[in-house]
Amino acid sequence: MKKSDLVSALHNNGIIRGTKLLLHSSYKSIDFEGAPEEVCQSFMEAVGDEGLLVMPAHSMNFKNHPKAKGPYNPGRSPSTTGAITESFRKMPRVARSLHPSHSVAAWGTGARELVKGHEKVDAEGAGSPLEKFSQMESTILLMGCSIQSATIMHVAEWLAEVPYLKEHYDPTWGYEAEYIDEEDGKIKPYSYKTVPGCSAGFVNAIPWLKEAGFFKELSLNKELSFLIDAKGLVRVVTEKLKQSPYALLTTDEEHIKTCYHCKQVQRMARTV
Repeated sequence: MKKSDLVSALHNNGIIRGTKLLLHSSYKSIDFEGAPEEVCQSFMEAVGDEGLLVMPAHSMNFKNHPKAKGPYNPGRSPSTTGAITESFRKMPRVARSLHPSHSVAAWGTGARELVKGHEKVDAEGAGSPLEKFSQMESTILLMGCSIQSATIMHVAEWLAEVPYLKEHYDPTWGYEAEYIDEEDGKIKPYSYKTVPGCSAGFVNAIPWLKEAGFFKELSLNKELSFLIDAKGLVRVVTEKLKQSPYALLTTDEEHIKTCYHCKQVQRMARTV
């Protein structure tokens, strides 16, 4: 697939100029003839300046994370969410939020407003970039990756006030972080009130979203991709979690054995 082919495929699937799009991607899984930066350029061309292109650019800069290299620096800390996101965050006119572990990068109309203030709120809570995005008429594209990559699910968990919001993915990383403030260049502290957990159980939401008409399978390349209504996803999943707070807990017992977060959530669910 060449750049022109990707742009055409996006347009044929409703991703056109003016679209507000949250992209999750796997460069290794797509058959693309070009560098990750050219993938980004394809999406920018598809949505245009009047659109909004958003990607996760998580650095996982918890203070005690084994790979942490000092305070989070939005201009230098690499993205851990794939080659396409790493290229995207370095491109001209891309704004990146100041959240030390779960930053978001955005380009297009409203990009700076979307990422502003992320360092002052919970990673995926009220006022976070993805929570703001979920209030828009917007779309999520999972290109070459599964629904387990859909970070916006954590917004629904936060809105539903599920009981495991404070359970860490890995407690050895700690609940503290630091970031470099772009305005004054000073190192600022960040303390976690909630921590986004494991995404293994996100597959549980697929039938809910299909039933509501918010989940579409499409073929952009050699791997199956998925198109999801962002506002619809957050509304449906939030409602389900309010009815059943542990509905996104994975049923994969082998995974639970090796995942600290899922073990803790399973224990909590068993005491209800």
